[in-house]
Amino acid sequence: MDRAGLIRELHEIAAGMTKGDHRQAPEEGDASLVEQYGFSSLDALEYLLILEEKFDVVFEDEELTEETLFSIEGLATYIIEQRAGESRSLT
Repeated sequence: MDRAGLIRELHEIAAGMTKGDHRQAPEEGDASLVEQYGFSSLDALEYLLILEEKFDVVFEDEELTEETLFSIEGLATYIIEQRAGESRSLT
């Protein structure tokens, strides 16, 4: 999956977690999950659990910065890096 597709999917998952009262996913830029979808910290953690299962990655505690935890761009980067590292370790 390419980065743009991953970002789209991350937005779709986040939108699916809202109760229908969210703004449209931005075409450009990187609004936070709080700004875009009204996520609380607990919502963000639930979202991470969903992403861990869906993308077979692990969000390490020490790497959960505000950028990673609340940013779609940051999450996409983290997932891509984790999956790339997994591919390298298999070869």
